[in-house]
Amino acid sequence: MTIKTLYTVLGLPPSALAQDIEDAFNRLKLQYPKEKLEADEATRIRFLALQQAYETLSNPDARAVYDQRLAKAGVKVSPQAYGADAGAAGWLSTRNIIVAGLILILISGMWVYHERQKAREQREAVDRVLRMAEEEKRRAAEAQVTHEERRQAQLQANEERQKQYQERQLRMDAERTGRQVTMQQQSAERQAEYERQREEAKAKQQAREQQYAAQAAERAAQQRIREDQAKLRALCQERYGRSDC
Repeated sequence: MTIKTLYTVLGLPPSALAQDIEDAFNRLKLQYPKEKLEADEATRIRFLALQQAYETLSNPDARAVYDQRLAKAGVKVSPQAYGADAGAAGWLSTRNIIVAGLILILISGMWVYHERQKAREQREAVDRVLRMAEEEKRRAAEAQVTHEERRQAQLQANEERQKQYQERQLRMDAERTGRQVTMQQQSAERQAEYERQREEAKAKQQAREQQYAAQAAERAAQQRIREDQAKLRALCQERYGRSDC
């Protein structure tokens, strides 16, 4: 497991030279423009850690103290990289130790704060995911309710259309039956009128025939009368010599 140190913050090995530290810091700080630092708290924390690492390692006294602490922790360092004498105890003055301790405390506090911030962000991310899931569940439930309402409305509309269709069919059947009854009545009336007219014509024909028969009988009677009168005149003429006896 790699131990996180001020060197790893700058992406350097413990044997890095002072110029390497300077170049690494100048290169890395380009990744933290002002706009990005102002917009994100986590970015500001990472940049502050980078700056603290540079300030510690670019200072030979602070670096010597820090390397001593790394050596006690089992991390291999190279004092010759910045010209430090391994036996020079002057670097381990009380002031430098206090400064290095304060720097380490500050860096440790920053790291703890960063970890807490990271954990808080993770919790917030989980909360957001849960809220999104709950919101999605709520929306799905609302969509289901809306779908069911639309389905019920569609069923009611279909039932209403079916009812209207049946009523229209019944009305059309009633109208058709009414027309048929009317037509039958009209046909019966026409047939009755025809029979009446036929009976009237028959009666008129019979009346004419009776009239013709009466007239013929009357003419026949008058003819017989005339014949009888003619016979009577002839008889009178024969017997009495005159026609009007």
